[in-house]
Amino acid sequence: MACVSTSETKPVHQPALAEVITVPYSRARLGKIDGVTVWSLVNAPTGERPDQSWLAIGSDSEGDIYISGHDHINNSMLYRLQQSDATLRWVGDARSASEKANNWHVGESAEKFHTRPIAHDGRIYVATLDKSGMNDSYLATRGFHWYGYDKLTNELIDLSATEPNGVAAKHLQIVTIQKDPENNLIYGISVPQNNLVKYDIKNGVTTVLGRPSQWQGYFYSNRYMWVDSRGRVYISGGSTRHQWHQKELSTTFDHIWYYDPAVGFGELPEFSLKAANAIEIGQWDRKHERLYVSDDQGNIYRFTDASASWEFLGRPDYSRTAKTWILQLSPDERKIYLGRSDTGASRNAIYEYDIATGDSFELANIKELDRQAAAKDFITGYDSWDNNGSFYIAAFSMNDGDNVHMLGINPVRVKVAKGMLPELIEVNVHKQAGKIVITRSGEVTAPLTVLYEVNALTSDNRRSSRYGELTFAAQQSELSINSYSLAMPISSGEEKKFFTIVGDGNLYIIGDNREVLLINEK
Repeated sequence: MACVSTSETKPVHQPALAEVITVPYSRARLGKIDGVTVWSLVNAPTGERPDQSWLAIGSDSEGDIYISGHDHINNSMLYRLQQSDATLRWVGDARSASEKANNWHVGESAEKFHTRPIAHDGRIYVATLDKSGMNDSYLATRGFHWYGYDKLTNELIDLSATEPNGVAAKHLQIVTIQKDPENNLIYGISVPQNNLVKYDIKNGVTTVLGRPSQWQGYFYSNRYMWVDSRGRVYISGGSTRHQWHQKELSTTFDHIWYYDPAVGFGELPEFSLKAANAIEIGQWDRKHERLYVSDDQGNIYRFTDASASWEFLGRPDYSRTAKTWILQLSPDERKIYLGRSDTGASRNAIYEYDIATGDSFELANIKELDRQAAAKDFITGYDSWDNNGSFYIAAFSMNDGDNVHMLGINPVRVKVAKGMLPELIEVNVHKQAGKIVITRSGEVTAPLTVLYEVNALTSDNRRSSRYGELTFAAQQSELSINSYSLAMPISSGEEKKFFTIVGDGNLYIIGDNREVLLINEK
């Protein structure tokens, strides 16, 4: 199938395809400003149109991007943007995967993969949401399915085909999922009754854990929950917005709740919220020590894992009537890029929020980035960075006959293009005389801190990482370090180790030479 193209858009310089692609795919086009590239999600092979993408975009440790598109009627599709060739491929859809497993009933549908695609141990996990109304409509469904995209076999698998009645849980429909990598579990929460479920990946078994006894009736479900290093799951619910408020008690939902595998459900009144609004979006820092989350009104909170503590940080300088469905934490943990959405297509915008000062400003209106995306009502996406310093969002309207647009946004390039930074600083790395040499371009009168990773890759593609940073002093354009001075990741098996420069998402970009192989490093 030919790739999507339009006569009004300019192609972007990108790697040549190394293979003949036999599935629907899309190549990138340039946005209106440097640092922006755009893809259009293509129809499924069976013709279903991906015209919506609700908080359904994420990334894996290799920097590939995964996005779900759904028609909100019959079927949900999953796509993968491979960094190696900048091509967005259809990799599967719910109906085709279930039909292959003989687990699709006549008249059945899969309206949405509402869940952010979760990467874990070589697979990408999603779950279906077939009825999302806060009413009894979900009772007419058979139940939700877990799906896993296996990167090695390039196959989307219906994981629930082996469970009783071919579904993970009778009637339940899942609005968000989260992983517990230490215990090899995936958690999900249902809408509208907010039941927490647990999927045991090894055994392929789903358990319905229920909900706190104080949570009564139907109400807005959290779109983001998290698991700490102790295996505790943090959950929330409720909405003060007229369109979703169900007369739930504000005193029940003005703080965070939890599920602890050892003791069950509990509440955390000290984890207070500015109002009874469920947590919507979030992202951990790269060391998984601090988590930044927001409700859909832009109230930003920080959770610190070591102390299991909670604090309110602030909110961006735009109206609470806007929906905040984008949160992208810069890798240097200094900025949060938020989205102002659902305010009229021409007013949708990306904001920059400074974590240290609480200051914010409009980085770019979507109409500055791409004309087609600017015509859409909604922008969504969180925690979806590639390894080159760009984050990814979806732009779409409901039932308008136009497919979802996915935008890759490099905030550093956008700042330079708009004159917010004086020049584009590029960082590269190479090896010389047995040493690792990092260089920076441009003006060197100020110091510059550069992020890096040491990654260990085993023969079966398992990855472990250690994180660090190096600082160029003022007037210094080159740094030289010995590899034995680096902290190495703990891993087992035959492996290769790489030193990799990471874009900070704030002040500099990565050049073509971003990684060097470390030879015989133990």
